[in-house]
Amino acid sequence: MPAGESFPPAAAVHRPIFDTRGPLPALAVRAPRMAIRCGFIGLGIMGKALAGNLAPKGLPTVVYDLDEAAMREVVEGGAKPARNAREVAQNADVIGICVPADAHVRAVLCGEDGVFENAEAGSVVAIHSTVHPDTIREMAAQGEAHGVGVLEVPVAGGPVRAAVGDAFYMVSGPEAAFERARPYLDAAAGKITYAGDYGNAAKLKLALNVLTNLSFAASLEGLMLARAMGLPQELYEEGGQATTMLNALHLQYLSVYKMPEETRRSEGLQSYLRGRMEIAQKDLGLALEMARDHGIAMPVTGLITQILARVYGVYDDDLR
Repeated sequence: MPAGESFPPAAAVHRPIFDTRGPLPALAVRAPRMAIRCGFIGLGIMGKALAGNLAPKGLPTVVYDLDEAAMREVVEGGAKPARNAREVAQNADVIGICVPADAHVRAVLCGEDGVFENAEAGSVVAIHSTVHPDTIREMAAQGEAHGVGVLEVPVAGGPVRAAVGDAFYMVSGPEAAFERARPYLDAAAGKITYAGDYGNAAKLKLALNVLTNLSFAASLEGLMLARAMGLPQELYEEGGQATTMLNALHLQYLSVYKMPEETRRSEGLQSYLRGRMEIAQKDLGLALEMARDHGIAMPVTGLITQILARVYGVYDDDLR
């Protein structure tokens, strides 16, 4: 699960953290800009939430996904549908990519029908997928060869926050590309951290993903113990909040366990939870790979990867 998932202009570029919800320092005020054309490829759980902010905030937007139902939802908000990635690239200045894994990122960006071949020089690609830092550097080099800027923009905060424009973006890449993409980034983000060189944003996201998933497991086991001892979930949550051990993210995660078991086992909810679990499997697997590369052990993370079905409430005897 992506880190932190619960599921007017900002400050100057050189500041490390941007909170678009607060008042602006006087020196940070910029003149109004013309609306950039936005594109978005990959309308899964997170991508749909991010893309849904663009057109309603006055940014001309074109979107593409293999799932036509997902496209229809974003189109209802004012975006235009594209027939393929090429069409998105030809009609956008900033193109967001939110697809499952490294191979999908390469497939969308590279090749004759990919974004790099068909985007105008000076365009910017924002890669939201959590992928290996080496993949980001590879895509950045290919983008540069085509005159296309590349930003690494993993996202935290989850689809619920993203859908209301309160996602947390971690950004790595050239400051010029970052500045050009700011209207696009500001549309869905409540806070943006500029992490510097390529790879830094992905590394930060992977570390936060570890924290998120381990905290989910801890909050669930605490709840199981409280219930076994006869305590109501509301009392457990009240105590957790009072001690700052449970935050809004954990409360949303635990809200599933207030539902009747029949609801938790329903096909629609199980499909959603399985999707979140599979993202967590991918992200934690990548975190463990990075740990091995850097010579550190993460035994607790390794254990959590073996019980993710239990952590995410997926009813599958082969996984639990």
